Amino acid sequence: MVMRTYGLSGSGLDIDQMVKDLMKARRVSYDKLWQKKTQLEYKKADYNTMYTALQDFRNNTVFNYKLQSTLMPKKVSSTVESTVTAAANADAANVTHDISVTQLAEGARLTSAGSISLPSAPKDSLSTQFGLAADTYEITIKNGTASATIQVDTSKSIYEFVSSINNAGIGIKANYDATLDRFFLYTTGSGANVGIDFSDTADPDGLDFINNTLKLETTSTGKDAQFNLDGINLAQAANTFTVSGVTYNLKALGSARIVVSSDNDQAVAAVKSFISSYNALLEKINGELKEEKYSDYLPLTSDQKNEMKDSEITAWETKAKSGMLRHDSILQDALLKIRSDISTPLSGLAGNYNSLSSIGVTTGNYAEGGKLYLDETKLKKALEEDPDLISKLFSTGSDMRAQQGVAVRLYDTLKTSLDKIVTVGGYSSTVDDDTSSSLAKQIKRYETDLDKLNDRLQDIEDRYYKQFDAMETALNRINQQSSWLLQQFSGSSS
Repeated sequence: MVMRTYGLSGSGLDIDQMVKDLMKARRVSYDKLWQKKTQLEYKKADYNTMYTALQDFRNNTVFNYKLQSTLMPKKVSSTVESTVTAAANADAANVTHDISVTQLAEGARLTSAGSISLPSAPKDSLSTQFGLAADTYEITIKNGTASATIQVDTSKSIYEFVSSINNAGIGIKANYDATLDRFFLYTTGSGANVGIDFSDTADPDGLDFINNTLKLETTSTGKDAQFNLDGINLAQAANTFTVSGVTYNLKALGSARIVVSSDNDQAVAAVKSFISSYNALLEKINGELKEEKYSDYLPLTSDQKNEMKDSEITAWETKAKSGMLRHDSILQDALLKIRSDISTPLSGLAGNYNSLSSIGVTTGNYAEGGKLYLDETKLKKALEEDPDLISKLFSTGSDMRAQQGVAVRLYDTLKTSLDKIVTVGGYSSTVDDDTSSSLAKQIKRYETDLDKLNDRLQDIEDRYYKQFDAMETALNRINQQSSWLLQQFSGSSS
């Protein structure tokens, strides 16, 4: 450790300030290197922001527009909604279906035939509630192919017996209503394949407990829904089911007509939603590409911040971070290809509509950077002529790029752009988990150089203090010698 012996000579020099002033010039090179590193960190953070924006658009917008469910919405009406309601997916044909319901699907149920407890009997155990001797029975309960063996311990309560059935995992639930004094069993599913069946119970006392104590029948079976659809008699295990893309929900016995048609209003809304998301992405990309770069506003060092107000620091750093991706080649290439994917017609597509512009999706003036606008009247007219055209324009798949739909093209284009960003800027805004991107490598090289330079500066600072310490020591020695000489001369003259 350097010994700093200031003031012994009476020189009156502020050594700390002198060393600080000398080091200020020496630290210029360090600060410049630190500012370059910080600018790369700003750039890496901006790349990460753009990566997130492109990835969100690809995963949450473009992917959905490769799906027919987004591009071919259907609307369904029922002439008697109290009997049947319905919904349709993109696979459903635009036709009318006639349905007549003759039986609703039901689960199996068993209910006590009457009150089951002894009058005024406590319900702390099966013994006291039903007047049973202390004993343990076994009952076997089945539901279709699933079965379970339940222990009936008369020292336990009826509520514990209920829990043992409910926890058996065979799709049968039990309940005891103390007010009605009845025991209830029901299946969680419906249809002819479900049931409640105690007939495999080998213990006669167990079966007697079911039949005579709980007053339950031995078996009960569920029912299938029975209906005629477009002239064909059918059955389903549940009241909600899907046939040819149409999901029916049976509510009551009776007949109804189901009309499936294209939901053009929803299709228009889907196109508008895509345009909104697309324009937001383009605005973000164009904003980064055109953002002003202020070359004179370098990242502030700690010493510089100490001399500024908070508001001044904020204003300065806003300009220092601006323009990191101005004219960036990756974003320019992405923007060019994205706009090309939107504007290029699909080759081989029959009919009058083979591009987004043909259905009313066009760009504004050049200064708007590719912003899209929609002519709803033109789109609605096109949908009336061809209800499937949005699906064709967005989701058509092909090995030939020229024949691919807009969303299919965009999905691949965005993947390429994302990969390029990762190569340069990585997946994150920091270098903590990034060891491969080119910016992360540059930043880490700067960090290594800064550490080495900081060590050299520390050595220089220590050397300055040693030199001043030596000067102070020498001056102090001279002062002591002068005092001794004066004393000697004073003694000789006397």
